Amino acid sequence: MKLNQDKETLDQIAPLVEYAFLKNNDIREDPNFLSRYNHSMSFGEYKDGHLASYIMVNKFKSMIFAKKVKMGGVGYVASYTENRGQGDINRLMKEIMLELHDQNYAISNLAPFSETFYRRYGYENAIYEKMYQIQPAYLRFFKPVQEGKVVRGRWSDSSLKNAVIKLYQAKLNQDDQRNTVVRAEWWWDRLDTYYPGRSICVYFDKKQQPQGYMFYRIVERNFRVEEMYYQTPQAAKALLSIIASHSSSDLKYYVKMPEESLLREFFPEQEGITVKILPYMMTRIINVKQVLEALLLVNNKKLTIEITNDDIIAENNGVWLIDNADEPRVREVETDPDYTASLTNWTKVLLGHLTLKQAVQLGFVKENHPVNTDFVKGDVSFYDYF
Repeated sequence: MKLNQDKETLDQIAPLVEYAFLKNNDIREDPNFLSRYNHSMSFGEYKDGHLASYIMVNKFKSMIFAKKVKMGGVGYVASYTENRGQGDINRLMKEIMLELHDQNYAISNLAPFSETFYRRYGYENAIYEKMYQIQPAYLRFFKPVQEGKVVRGRWSDSSLKNAVIKLYQAKLNQDDQRNTVVRAEWWWDRLDTYYPGRSICVYFDKKQQPQGYMFYRIVERNFRVEEMYYQTPQAAKALLSIIASHSSSDLKYYVKMPEESLLREFFPEQEGITVKILPYMMTRIINVKQVLEALLLVNNKKLTIEITNDDIIAENNGVWLIDNADEPRVREVETDPDYTASLTNWTKVLLGHLTLKQAVQLGFVKENHPVNTDFVKGDVSFYDYF
């Protein structure tokens, strides 16, 4: 059931979340928890008058190319030990999917504890990250910048904060993101308190314009770049020079980047760089029509796709026509589809990194009538955990 957002309900949510996530503090006094709670919907199941299971759904907006859509961020999935296996989470997840559909959400994202578990509810891997591990000796190629400057500080520095937000928004405005969170001010501030001790570096060019930024922390002898974005090669090299200025054989160096990142190409020698592609977030398409309306087709071709096996949101099933030359551009039709797949397998193509051709070759999508087109892929350039 959907819960009230009041003190009495929070008093029941708090001990459950503290128990399930091994928190030693009163989360009712925790600004990190409360900032999310105050921008969320709560769902739960009661047993004998006590809250036994709970799920938080945060209210976000995300960019799918040029379209801003509503995105539900699922987190804090919790049950008391004695209540597990009773079907509460199963009922709540289905209720949440229907509630999000009723409220006109397009998608939902979550960080899974089990990909198989969340696939039951229509989620599929869609967001991957590229993790670089750099041996200290390979940082020697990056020297302090001679043109422009790098400014280091904290989020409390308004000039750095404004520069970072400007760069982030500029990337969203390029209309090339396929599932990237539009960060509200409260979310930016929460990211700062959630990751204590983070430093910010911003590279300004000779015209004093920000061209790149980096968030990093040194935790247990690990130098971790948790977000890096640059608009020019000079900005990338400038940020790498800051990492190099911390060079020490006692540290391990990690840089988290978008899956499409080519950061490795800036290194004249690459043998000492290990690169891993890791699954990060799963996505659930809540409203197929909204998602298809946001996507772009290569060569502006016409395409019909059949979506099957959405056992929760029946409105998503059917044959959908995408036609850039007609209005409405996306509509449900009764015709033989060019391609057929389940909702989760379509998610790999529509919001994931697989091309239509790859999905056919892998057996995820059935090709009924070959069409010389595909969906423009876009990028996921920034990562948000919830």
